[in-house]
Amino acid sequence: MLPLLLAACAGVILWLTLALMPFELIFDAVEAGIDRALAANG
Repeated sequence: MLPLLLAACAGVILWLTLALMPFELIFDAVEAGIDRALAANG
């Protein structure tokens, strides 16, 4: 029972990581854009 539970937990974590990755990339791009804009404005 325990190995099945651990496998299910690992699967959920992997799925969430893959599901949230695009949001993280978009967030990083937006943050970099804001930093660039602030640097350009002095």
